[in-house]
Amino acid sequence: MAKFIHTHRSKDIVAQWEKLENAQGLAFIAPVFWLHFPAILKGWFERVFAYGDAYGLASEGWRGEVKGRVPLLQHEKALVINTTLFKEEDYKAELEEPMTRIIDDWGLRYPGIKKVEHVYFYRVPVADDDTRQSYLERAYKLGKEFAYS
Repeated sequence: MAKFIHTHRSKDIVAQWEKLENAQGLAFIAPVFWLHFPAILKGWFERVFAYGDAYGLASEGWRGEVKGRVPLLQHEKALVINTTLFKEEDYKAELEEPMTRIIDDWGLRYPGIKKVEHVYFYRVPVADDDTRQSYLERAYKLGKEFAYS
């Protein structure tokens, strides 16, 4: 595999990699924007999970073949919690699949994260108090399980 040599990394990216390299797992909590993360988090992925750091390419990759990707991350797990505007039925019918493909598969598994758990809290802006409270309790439980598993 040809290794990319960094000639310059900004200080903020170096600081992010120092944190990432010592983590067993990664957790992301964000609302859904256009079936993805908000721009600031998507931009973080594009800058931090860059070629040469999060993934590399074997000779097949340099010829444009997907099978030529080389994952460089060694993290055991990632947890993604997304809050949504729309109801669960809409996500199950057609919205979760593209998000799973882009965020879970390409964004996290492609660079080498072994286990990805993706959880949705539906209709948060219009949910009643009991539903929002149940989301908070579930998020707390997911966080504890993530930290101790």
